[in-house]
Amino acid sequence: MTSANKAKNGVYNKGKNRINDILDAAHELLIDAGYHNFSMRKVADAAGIKLGNLQYYFPSKSVLVSAMLDKTIQVYLDEFDEIRTHGNPEEQFQNLLKHVISDLTKRETTQFFPELWSLSNHEEEMTVHMDQMYAKYRSTLGDIITEMNPALTPKQVEKLALFISASVEGHTVFIGHNKPWTKEVDNIIKMAVQSFTWLIEHGEIPKR
Repeated sequence: MTSANKAKNGVYNKGKNRINDILDAAHELLIDAGYHNFSMRKVADAAGIKLGNLQYYFPSKSVLVSAMLDKTIQVYLDEFDEIRTHGNPEEQFQNLLKHVISDLTKRETTQFFPELWSLSNHEEEMTVHMDQMYAKYRSTLGDIITEMNPALTPKQVEKLALFISASVEGHTVFIGHNKPWTKEVDNIIKMAVQSFTWLIEHGEIPKR
């Protein structure tokens, strides 16, 4: 590798590291300060850079949030990919549910996603970014559902993935970090696996 190429790679890596630092700072700011304190200037302050430097990498809050959500969901998708390498579809479904429901009990998850939902209630663009993030999760879920019951139509699979995803997310306010029913998470997982598996294999799912 020539000196010029080494220098180019060094600049690229430095820029990539800076982007990751910014996204981490934005993520923590949303958790710690809430959506009402989430602004480009405050993200820049949290990242220890000037607003102009932040805007060099992320010209708008919409672009910043989109990148933050891409990074967030990619962590989950990588974990789902690992789950998909072991066992049959039923076991994969069980392990995926166990993973995502257990994850609800973490402080980061309990605080980040509700703040994201609040942000989307006030800014339409954020709703689009959030839906795109969840769509990636539902796609993986849909693949497993299809393998569990190939007789289901694509529309039925889509509805099941949406219903299961919405049901799981709804548990956040009850079994999230330091919530009154956190101690019931193992029982919730068992009931969720039983009920959702039955629904996939025997339920009357609307076809339209």
